Amino acid sequence: MIKGMTPEAPRPDPIAIAARLCGRLASLSDQEQRARALGRLLATRDPEEIAAVLAQIIEAADRRLRGADLLVKAMISPGLRFVWEERLALQVVAYARRDGRYDLAGMFLDLPPLDPRLEPAPPPLPKALAKVPLGVRRALARRNDIGLIERLLGDPDPAVIENLLNNPRITELEVVRMAARSPVREAVLTAIARHPRWGIRHRVRVTLAHNPGTPTGITLGLLHLLLDQELETLTKDGRLSQVVVSRAEALLAERR
Repeated sequence: MIKGMTPEAPRPDPIAIAARLCGRLASLSDQEQRARALGRLLATRDPEEIAAVLAQIIEAADRRLRGADLLVKAMISPGLRFVWEERLALQVVAYARRDGRYDLAGMFLDLPPLDPRLEPAPPPLPKALAKVPLGVRRALARRNDIGLIERLLGDPDPAVIENLLNNPRITELEVVRMAARSPVREAVLTAIARHPRWGIRHRVRVTLAHNPGTPTGITLGLLHLLLDQELETLTKDGRLSQVVVSRAEALLAERR
């Protein structure tokens, strides 16, 4: 080293940082709180380092490191980017793409809404509810009545679905049925994927991953939370986009 020059500080190890974050944030019970905490802790770092740390969190989830699956879930939550400036998020995506981490970059793609004229028509409401105003349906979704819940499962309105997901009477079976619906609005599947209670259920995750209507960014994040056999099945699902299938195949190859 040349005399008088300050020694260069060693670059932080993204693997160690990812492991610390997994241990530190796993204790937070609320998903949005966890996502915002992750965003705040990373926001002080440069975007290249952030991309490297997030990639290592994904790798840790693949290795089943405790808490890593919760942070992958946080990465597809809007809370993570809520505390970032848009420029920072775009820079993180740029570094992820540079390093070939298209799975990571995909989690940050909030695709613009489809032209309503191109969206598939939502399933018709049950005859008993066809003439019920939207505001009334939203109120009914809060009722402690399993019969009403059953009739509202096919409602195309995201606010009705959100109220159903928060209803204490709904069970995992009904949520899986909602997650499997097709055609369906993206906003409905997004609400299920990001729900703090139901979005972490494994059966719900698998169902969402198989639904071609689930936004690509969310599906790419869910792949890292699936078992090898589930990924194998997913690669043979002809309804899914090639982006999703290719990433599932690559993930399987990396695990072997």
